[in-house]
Amino acid sequence: MKLSAKNWLLGGITAVALLTISAYTFSNSSKPSTVYAADQSNAANKHAITVNGVGELMASPDVAYVTLGIVTRADSANSAQTQNAQSYANLEKVLYDNYKLDKKDVKTTGFQVQPVYSYADKEPKITGYTATQTVQVTYRDLDKIGALLDAASGAGVNQINGVQFDTEKRQDYEILAIDAAMNNAENKAKAIAKDAGKRLNGIINVTQTGNSSVPIRIDNVGVKAMNQATASSAATSISPGELKITTNVTVQYDFQ
Repeated sequence: MKLSAKNWLLGGITAVALLTISAYTFSNSSKPSTVYAADQSNAANKHAITVNGVGELMASPDVAYVTLGIVTRADSANSAQTQNAQSYANLEKVLYDNYKLDKKDVKTTGFQVQPVYSYADKEPKITGYTATQTVQVTYRDLDKIGALLDAASGAGVNQINGVQFDTEKRQDYEILAIDAAMNNAENKAKAIAKDAGKRLNGIINVTQTGNSSVPIRIDNVGVKAMNQATASSAATSISPGELKITTNVTVQYDFQ
């Protein structure tokens, strides 16, 4: 028996409709699993505890960064620059020959030649020129830092712009601080779990929320060294103190 075109078309539409209904029913049947997963996630969060841990330690500095300046004045820019170069050569002799510093530990941080003005008259008048050179010196024998400053002053340095004490083992100390912070967090979590009648069951997540290690800076050493260098029996004495290294962690534990 042959199907007419009309019957064939109606049969096709019916088949498409049934397929659409089946697909819709199957799609709706998958929704409860998604809701279930969300419920499971919320349930898991009920068994978590988050605490902050702090790690702190004190460390002795092992390096000093000293900024030295040489300022010379003369009637001409060329003369001021020449005098400055001579004083700097004297400083280099002290640093390299007497104190055996490596070239990489002496770095020029600034050099300028500029006029000096007098404002006694109505119009500014140039009365001379100054040449200024600044150098940063990295020095590790901290027991002799005062003697180094006195020797630098004797070589022609007339500006000492402070001494900054720091450590070249910063990464090692930061790891120790992290260990202390994690122990601190664990002790807090154990105390909370105990009071709640629970026990810890591993770490879910850890975030390091910050660390700090502030160098020790002595800003008035310049005046002190300049004054003591002029006294025959005086020697500059500087105490580096200690560095405080701290870090913080946020730790989430699973507990049951």
